[in-house]
Amino acid sequence: MDDTPGAPPGPQDNGALLLEVVKAFEVCSDASTRAGVKPAERIERITRALSTLMAAFGPGHRVTLDDLLERLSGDQAGQLEGLIPPWLDAADLCGVRLLDFDSVPTAGGFDFRQEAELVRRNAKRLGKQARGVTAHDLDAEYSQESVFRSIKGEFYQRHRTTLITRPVVPAGELAELLLPLQTNRFYRPVEQYAQHCGWFFPCTACQWPMRITITGSGKRASGTAQCLYPWHTDTGSMYVFTPTGSGEPPTLHPAFECRQPSARHARLWTGTLPHVPQPMRAADHLALHRAVWRYTTVSGLPELRIHRALEEELVQTGYTPVLWPFGDTFDHAVMDHDHQILFSADFKDYTWTNHLIAKIHRDAGDSGGAKWLIVPDHRDEQVDHLNAVGRSYGLQAITATNYLETVVQTLKKGGRDGR
Repeated sequence: MDDTPGAPPGPQDNGALLLEVVKAFEVCSDASTRAGVKPAERIERITRALSTLMAAFGPGHRVTLDDLLERLSGDQAGQLEGLIPPWLDAADLCGVRLLDFDSVPTAGGFDFRQEAELVRRNAKRLGKQARGVTAHDLDAEYSQESVFRSIKGEFYQRHRTTLITRPVVPAGELAELLLPLQTNRFYRPVEQYAQHCGWFFPCTACQWPMRITITGSGKRASGTAQCLYPWHTDTGSMYVFTPTGSGEPPTLHPAFECRQPSARHARLWTGTLPHVPQPMRAADHLALHRAVWRYTTVSGLPELRIHRALEEELVQTGYTPVLWPFGDTFDHAVMDHDHQILFSADFKDYTWTNHLIAKIHRDAGDSGGAKWLIVPDHRDEQVDHLNAVGRSYGLQAITATNYLETVVQTLKKGGRDGR
């Protein structure tokens, strides 16, 4: 072991250590924002997170409780600069806040942890997990694998579609969704950070409760409601309002004009719709856990759009589009009348391209054998990076609209696979 002050405690996986740091911040966020947690318990949880950081950094780099507390709210919330040791390469998170001013995980920080853990869990199953500091999976019961496992069976497609299209449900109507009992637990009370005076507002793109932020006080107070999925915010799911203190819901006003898709991309558009959300009582509703919403609902919306567009285009052609075929081996297939697969595709909506690239390497392509890797239209900048890796495994990356056009044009010309 290198005993040089500030040196790493031994051979380590940099990605694993960085993941531990992100997870420690999320543990602190949960301790700081969860309703009903007593002050002593909050400090205990934050102290445990501090212990995780100290174990990851080793004795050569000291982090105090005050150091960590300063990074949980206010101007320094979620910032890593000055907290992590100089030998830990955090270039991937350069300029990224892990938490916002109120200690709620940012979209970038939340997605980094979710995607990194998914890749590492897959690697562990394949026996490719690198050694290093590890900790129990944070909220593992809400992982994508747990969700899909809970709905396996004859009604898989119906249940998964329900989770995509019904991220919020009246509390008294949960049973009417006819989901498996173990899936019902993914619906939880609306988070406090999505409420104002007991009200919440669903994003017009995905229908999940938007993040509520209040700045200032008294007559200078102002409120903002915005979706925690940045693409939805960028296309118009951001609103301003004057806070109310009477228990009445505030009135939202668009922060800017809603973005409209081009004619070519309109068919698969999953951005914001041009109308203002109406208030809903938080106490009367349940919402999917954030991880389930992000990696089942949000990712699923374009999957459904692609499938339905292919159904419309290929009607009476003898070709059949299939969604989540063969027990969800991959996401999309197109078959001929002999049930031969002509196109096979998996859909991935990753914020962090490096994590998706790592997954491609570790799966040696697509784990289910798909030949196409579809990404959302708004992530078109990922395609070249993914193809630089995927082509050596026979995997072709493509945007959703380009995939739809490729399939339709190829099959109507009597071809197959299109590559």
